[in-house]
Parts: sequence; C-alpha cells; structure tokens
Amino acid sequence: MGDLSHLDRLLEDFIKDGPPGAGLKVLIGNTPVYERYLGYADLENGIRFSSGTILQLASMTKCIAVTAVMQLYEQGEFLLTDPVSKFIPSYKNQKVFKVDGRGNITALPAKREVTIGHMFDMTSGLTLSWDWENLNSKAITKAYRRLVEEDKNTLQEFAKAAGEIPAAFEPGEHYFYGQSHDILAAILEIITGMTFGQYLKKYIFEPLNMPDMHFFVPEEKTSRIAVLYNLADGKRTPGQLPPIFNTKTFESACGGLYGTIEDYSHFAVAMTMGEYNGVRLLNENTIRLMAMNRLNPQAMNDFENAYLAGYGYGLGLRTRMKPAAGANTSIGEFGWTGGFGTYVLMDPVKQITIVYGHNSMPNREEYIHPRIRNIVYSGI
Repeated sequence: MGDLSHLDRLLEDFIKDGPPGAGLKVLIGNTPVYERYLGYADLENGIRFSSGTILQLASMTKCIAVTAVMQLYEQGEFLLTDPVSKFIPSYKNQKVFKVDGRGNITALPAKREVTIGHMFDMTSGLTLSWDWENLNSKAITKAYRRLVEEDKNTLQEFAKAAGEIPAAFEPGEHYFYGQSHDILAAILEIITGMTFGQYLKKYIFEPLNMPDMHFFVPEEKTSRIAVLYNLADGKRTPGQLPPIFNTKTFESACGGLYGTIEDYSHFAVAMTMGEYNGVRLLNENTIRLMAMNRLNPQAMNDFENAYLAGYGYGLGLRTRMKPAAGANTSIGEFGWTGGFGTYVLMDPVKQITIVYGHNSMPNREEYIHPRIRNIVYSGI
C-alpha cells in the first residue's frame, strides 16, 4: 500500500474555506484503505460530520437508478432499442421543436422514435423542468407546475406529460443532461407495478444493508441531514434545497435520494466487484455494457468539459476513455457526481471504489474530486 496521507491535507485544507465538513471512503476490493469524516455537518449547532451523516445525493442518485432499471433489462423486460412509446404511448409520433433562420418556431415530426437507450444516455431530446432557455424546458416546466397544482406530481404523470411535448432535438443526435432517467424510473414502475422507491428498497437497499437511503427522510433521522451551505464571498451561509426537492410524491431518479457515504459504499462496491457480501445486483457483462461510451462525436461535443476530460458517457454513467486527458485512472472506471458535492468512482480493473461527499452550492467538484482521484491512484 502506498501513501494516502495526502488525502488528509487535501480535505483539511478544503474545509477551511469550503463546506465545513466532508467525508471520504476508499476501498480496494472489499477492504477499506482510507476512511475519514471531518468538520461539521451542521456548523451552527456543532454537529460533527460522521459516518451517520445523511447527504442529499443529488445526481449520484442516477447510478442507483440506472442499475435498478438494468435489472429489468437482464430479466428480458425491454431492449435498449425498444421505443419508449411501447410503455408510454404519449411518445408515439413525437415532434421536435425547430426554429428557422427568421426565428419562426415550428414542431415537426421526429425522424425516429426515441428509444429506451436514448433515455439512458441522455440523447433523448428531453431537457428538464427548471425553466431553462430552450423551448422544450419551458414547456416541460409549465407541465410540471400544472401537475403540482393538480396534485398529480408523480413519475408516471410527468413521463406522460413530457412525451406530449416536442423534443429539443432529434433523438440520438445530441447530449443534454436532463430528466431522461425519470422516464426510465416511470417505465420501471409500469413494468413492476411498484413505486420506484418501493423497488429500490426491496431489490437494492435491503439486500445491500443500506438502511439510511431515502427519497423522503423519516422525521427521526432529519437531524442527521447535512446542512446545505451557500459558499460566496468567503462566507458559509446555511441555504435551502431547490423547490424540486420539496415534493413528497415525486421520487426522482435524477436526484432525489438522501443517504450516507457508508450506505452508498455498499452499492458502489457491488458494482466495482460484482457483488457485496454475496449480493449481486447485475452480471459483470451488464456492468461492462453500462460503462461503455455511447455518444457519437456530436454528442461528445455536448458532453465534454474540463472536469470530464477523457471521459465518455454510457448507460447513465461517465466512463474513462482517455487517461492521457489528465488522469491516472483505468480505462473503463465509471461513476458520477452530485450537484451538492457527492462523488463516486468504481473501477473493476483496479478494484478501487471511492465514495466522497459534502453538501454545498457551488459544489466545487471541479477542484476536489479530481484531486481525490489522483491522490488515490498515485498512493495505491
């Protein structure tokens, strides 16, 4: 074993002027080789950050979500090439927004049907209900607000409404990091007859002993939730989660889960090693398929940025393609991040698992995550 002491310095320096607390667990195989929780989950009330601290996992939810849906793939419930309309009829004969050179807006029939594979790799043409400056997002935001007002804010109702709205682009032609995985979760509900949360609890959380994973944290555990801090002008101010997290009916596959670093590490090891304590979620062939880049050159242009240099995108997971782009990890290592600071890396080749977390806005992921990764791979 090499020297991982540089992680101590990195984390200690990071929380001096960043989020007041953080946690990190690194494993080789099933064996923890580094685990540290430091600082405060709630600075104002003096609550230390610990292995029991519950984080808003945000988009790190996606790794668990796509794994759950791929369990149904292994059972023959769908193919990646199946049209979404097979399960959600509103996607049949979907249109695509077009804007001509004079600014005229039309909606023309799509050249091809959107498939389940397009939903996995974010090339579906579906954006998100955050009122962004594109026609699809504006329309989806309006539909989402209507569902909230009508008390119909569920995955299946959202999926149905989204299918009635013209796509932002032709399916398969571009990458847009949006709410495609919520549509996958709705399909899971349709196939299984269970809510998404019920399915995750029965087939992932309970088998892997992950008792602190929740879409809606029980009252008796809320004191363990890390405060979300706004970082600005050298100050750390307690903040509020965006309104999308206030729902009690929408179990978002894109970012709704809360959980601990300890619990998430059980899932991550199961994906890295193929099993955790004898529990297997997916066959290794399926995991390998999920970690293969699916983006065409145009979609890669949409996906690439400095933080993701050398990575492609598979079935809901980033995947290392080019180590020469600036990282010393293995080709095929995979994972994702969360918008408030969470991070997971799973590497079947080196049998390395990294799970990290803090909660802040901005999350400063572009600083802390690559440094953790590089120190771990240099020290092992």
